[in-house]
Amino acid sequence: MMFPNKMTFINGGTNALNILTKKNLTIISYIFIGLALILSFYLTIQRVNIEKSYDRVEIIHNLTEVQSLANANDLSFVDLLGRLRDKGTTGILVKELSLGDLTRVGKVQFAQGEELKLASYYDKVSQDINLADSNILLAVLDKSLEEQIIKHLEQKISGIKVFKGEITVLQIPVNLPNSDKEKELIYEELDAVGVGFDLDVLRQISDSGLNVIPQIRDWPKPTKESIEFMVQEIKKIPGLSCILFNDKQVPGYPGHMGVWIAELKNEEGKAFAPIGVVEFFNQKGINQLATLMNKETVRVHSIAANEINTYTPQSAIQRYELAVSERNIRVLFVRFFDMNQPGLALEKNLDFLSDLKSTLEREGFEIGEVRQFGSPTYSRIIIGLIGLGVIAGGVLVLAQKNWLRLSVVLGLLGALIWAALLLKEPVLGRKLMALASVIVYPTLAFLMFAGQKARSLIQSIMALCKMSIISLIGAFLMVGLLADKLFMLKLDQFVGVKAAHVLPLVIIPLLLFIINEKPIATIKELLEKAVTYKYAFLAVLAAVALVIYVIRTGNDGTVLVSSFEEKLRSGLKELLGVRPRTKEFLIGHPFTLLILYYGLNKKNWFLILPAIIGQVSLVNTYAHIHTPLIVSLIRSFNGLWIGVMVGIGLIITWELFRKFSGEKLI
Repeated sequence: MMFPNKMTFINGGTNALNILTKKNLTIISYIFIGLALILSFYLTIQRVNIEKSYDRVEIIHNLTEVQSLANANDLSFVDLLGRLRDKGTTGILVKELSLGDLTRVGKVQFAQGEELKLASYYDKVSQDINLADSNILLAVLDKSLEEQIIKHLEQKISGIKVFKGEITVLQIPVNLPNSDKEKELIYEELDAVGVGFDLDVLRQISDSGLNVIPQIRDWPKPTKESIEFMVQEIKKIPGLSCILFNDKQVPGYPGHMGVWIAELKNEEGKAFAPIGVVEFFNQKGINQLATLMNKETVRVHSIAANEINTYTPQSAIQRYELAVSERNIRVLFVRFFDMNQPGLALEKNLDFLSDLKSTLEREGFEIGEVRQFGSPTYSRIIIGLIGLGVIAGGVLVLAQKNWLRLSVVLGLLGALIWAALLLKEPVLGRKLMALASVIVYPTLAFLMFAGQKARSLIQSIMALCKMSIISLIGAFLMVGLLADKLFMLKLDQFVGVKAAHVLPLVIIPLLLFIINEKPIATIKELLEKAVTYKYAFLAVLAAVALVIYVIRTGNDGTVLVSSFEEKLRSGLKELLGVRPRTKEFLIGHPFTLLILYYGLNKKNWFLILPAIIGQVSLVNTYAHIHTPLIVSLIRSFNGLWIGVMVGIGLIITWELFRKFSGEKLI
């Protein structure tokens, strides 16, 4: 029996690689991309239907503001609740009572050690209390709250002793403070401890046809038992809509998150109530908790208390409407205006609520208790095949440079790594492949269309549209990869925003200008060129522009948005319904049209950088998975047609300039 030798295997592998001509590689890649697109569209249709049905919005207010408004206007609490409900209010946010809250209204009082003897009620307390300086003593002056306070503090603070009397005192052992500052810190920590809710107030809210949204406070060193106790307290709340947490982290994070999950689910594994996630509030543990609670969550938006009076009612409505329509926010925590004079604020706020409700209803939303968000149905096989479409796009990029063997080797290696990630770290794998998708396809678009050949204006516009379609393939593959409630509610999100915006600015010029048949000679030629002041100045400008560009990517770039641009954005939103990205219609698409019209050459190569921004921004629009897909599509369309108009204007301007100046820089 004859066995093939080593050379036979090598020759066979070489022959197999030789069969994969550029044409064959392209056909195979198109097949994988086509299949990936079909599967992505399957998930995309599900996503659009889910987003369309997710149309109910809650409007909630802070309990203390409602109470203050009622008191200042000689209304009963229940009467004001009814008026608010009629104007669109659906619920009241009730922050857990704290010892600090009760101290401010005289229902409890702190003393350290023998300070208790100075209290007017000292003769009404037990004489067995230890008046050592290392004890903080809490006198409960409101008898109706006594049992509630005792139950909460026994669960939340260790070492407490209760001394019953005409006035009950709780003895809290602390580390003996060595200074007034240390004593203040001890009191601050105690003030922040929650002691539950006023159930009578909660019942009044529920009986008025409004939902209750409790906000749970953190406490020192939560234990399994104290969390279990707190969950039982939450389950007593009537009219419960969703659960919010008050502080910088979920109580018990990170060690006791499993306790919350176990206690807040019923025997069928269904969440007792959705978890509220407050937008722009980086709360440790909240996304993890919401994810493990079957992703039953709702996104909440609010305007900060110290910020609300910088808005007019109309501008506040615009902000709330934008949050609902473009970011899947479904609970609006609405603070009242002019609460420094609540006696004058009632009618203004009732009108404001009525206008807010009308605006949301005109946009197609319903005011009421939030429905739970659905999630597209997918499998690892579907996600795996979509990922192969991204890899196939990478193969096409390499094939454009005629690196056929390298494209086969890297394509197979990429497929193996992708399979391993899906098995071991599926969420991470999906995020990394989504990042690859928004880098690969804009790169492919430029390699296919950004050549030296000049075009007519119509041909240039058609080429820009074709480039955008290729880039959008990458966007839709990303949409398919991240078609999950996890990303649609921003419990997890696209990674590498900065990389997705910057890497194409490096990769595309390298592939177009540097990495060619003689890359070393090209690099050497560039290094040996003399640098004039003109090019040094342009390099500095380019560096500054790059820094600004990177900073402006994502939410942290809003500080660099000028008042003029804010007005421009607002005007475009008003005119078009969905405003396009500024960097697409003012920079990216016009400069792309310019290089397509004139063709790339040694004089105008620098135009490639602003041109790339358009395609990069186009695909990264879809990285905002929490933005409804229809909104992103309209945004892209508006950016493209306006960008074409601006680009035509840019070409006409340059032609006039060239005619009268004789310059031939392009």
